[in-house]
Amino acid sequence: MMPAIEPTGGLSAACGASDAGAQSAAQVRLSLSEINALCFKAARGSGLSWGEAEEAGWASAWLSRAGFAGPRILLQRLQHASRLEYPQIAAGRWRSPEGPLCPLRSGMALADHAGLADGPGDAAFCMEAVCHPLLVLPFAARVARHRVQPLRIGWTGAGVTVWADQAFPDAEPVRDHAEKPVDLGLEFAPGLRLRAPDLFRTTGSVGPDDWAALSALSMRVTVPPSELSRAGAGATRGDND
Repeated sequence: MMPAIEPTGGLSAACGASDAGAQSAAQVRLSLSEINALCFKAARGSGLSWGEAEEAGWASAWLSRAGFAGPRILLQRLQHASRLEYPQIAAGRWRSPEGPLCPLRSGMALADHAGLADGPGDAAFCMEAVCHPLLVLPFAARVARHRVQPLRIGWTGAGVTVWADQAFPDAEPVRDHAEKPVDLGLEFAPGLRLRAPDLFRTTGSVGPDDWAALSALSMRVTVPPSELSRAGAGATRGDND
């Protein structure tokens, strides 16, 4: 059943705006498809697999559409110096004894286990020590769509409910807690009254420093020019009619 919608208006400001203050006043404007493509190539250039990179590009665009600074959030994950782990799957609680969990890999596993006994269900569910938790939101939205119920994700000092490809933060701005891992609690909220979604929250602005860093990563998957490639470039005959 669809939850009740309380028409109290959309959220007034894009989440992640506090991060934007550190950027230059000039912003690079990108469409969602351009954000997807840039972040996909940057993720692949950082060493993620093709499948992970595809999900990273999609997740960045999802976050941008929902009003978050998607490219910046992904960049923080790609720049994370330590190795981030896959979760060990167990009913009710996912963790890794080897170190913090990767939000991208944890989110992908979360979506894969939607509806399964060891995934989020009616009982309490926790993912321990997750870095950059905002990257989990797009995948949590897949779980919410699968269960046809809003899903709330909470961690220390923050909480976001996802539903119908929309994100409803408890307060703004939502801190990503990129500097340290946090425990995530997930619970379905079938009777929750949500504010009407704001259709104008899409954030296509990327700070110039973030754009430059993502572009530099994406160039790692670009084939460098050579004498052979230059010799074969261009038309082989004139195109004057």
